[in-house]
Amino acid sequence: EELSDRPSLLNPIWYAGAFGLGLIAGRLGDPLSLGFVAETERQVEAHLDSHLTRLPERDGTSRVIVAQMKEDEARHARWAVDEGAAELPAPAKALMRAAARVMTTVAHRI
Repeated sequence: EELSDRPSLLNPIWYAGAFGLGLIAGRLGDPLSLGFVAETERQVEAHLDSHLTRLPERDGTSRVIVAQMKEDEARHARWAVDEGAAELPAPAKALMRAAARVMTTVAHRI
C-alpha cells in the first residue's frame, strides 16, 4: 500500500505450482526435498541480490526490507543443508533457474 502497489494477480497460480512442486519433492524423500529447498532459497537469494543492486541508494526502506528478505533466504538454505539436503544435479538447477526466469518475466508484464 505504501508503494501504491497490489499483490500479483498470478499469486494463485504461483501458490498452486509451489504446492505441487512441494508435494512431488516431499515424495522424493528428505535429502532431495531439502536439496530442492536449499537450491530454491539460493536462487531467491541471488534474485534479491540483483534487486539490491538496482534499488536506488536513497530508497533506504526498500533496501532494508530486501536485505532482510535475502538474509532470511540464506538462513533457510543453511538450515536445509544442516538438515541433510542433497546437492541437486546441474540440470535440475538449470531447469529451476529457467522456470524462475519465465515466472519473473510473466509477473513483470502482468
